[in-house]
Amino acid sequence: MIKSVTKGINDYIRAFKLMNRLKLWKYVIFTGILSLIFGGALIFLSIAMIDIFSASIISIYPFEWGKEYIISIAKFISGISTAVLGLMLYKYIVFILFVPFLGPISEKIEEHLTGEKAGYSFLNIKRLVKDVLRGLGISIRLIYKELIWVIILFILSFFPIFSPFIPILAFIIEAFYAGYGNFDWALERYYNVPGRVSFIRNNKGLTLGNGIPFMLLLSIPVIGFFLAPALSVAAATVSVIEKIKEKS
Repeated sequence: MIKSVTKGINDYIRAFKLMNRLKLWKYVIFTGILSLIFGGALIFLSIAMIDIFSASIISIYPFEWGKEYIISIAKFISGISTAVLGLMLYKYIVFILFVPFLGPISEKIEEHLTGEKAGYSFLNIKRLVKDVLRGLGISIRLIYKELIWVIILFILSFFPIFSPFIPILAFIIEAFYAGYGNFDWALERYYNVPGRVSFIRNNKGLTLGNGIPFMLLLSIPVIGFFLAPALSVAAATVSVIEKIKEKS
């Protein structure tokens, strides 16, 4: 498991080198600008929602005794909840709307690694629509699973014994589902939906290893949001293609 996680993380270095070699930065610029716009908007929205959520939680508590403790707990829960929901929304926006730019990055890296022509084209409207629908499909599949975990963490956050572990667990869950979505860009060219689910199930460590740097990049202002979508998909493609080669 640890070896697989490390492999997923290290593939970011290979992906960065390949993006330089294949001159893919024109796609990175477009995804970076879009990421900054959506990411910035979601950050401001999340900050505004923290006060609303915390006020709602505090209003339920009817006593003055222990109110300061309730206020601190409410702010903690609101902060974690809005951060997780904001990251979820950001990820699924990327999966759906960034298709015209992330698709070529994944396919061109695959072409380099396999020697087979993928033939992605911006003018292929049918293919573009198909990829947008694929992004919508995986978003719907993943979001309900992720929401279940978010609800569980939300409930556990009310218990002081679990509170210190909530941010770590939230990070791991967000990272795993980010890696899941990133892997799908390459997996959809090789497997049907059950096959892709099976691949992820058998490569949980590799999937998590892809999601961890993605999440860490999002913690870096501006440059992190700029690079995260393109670099994570490129790294995921490297991981997927090499794993498929191992099996063949």
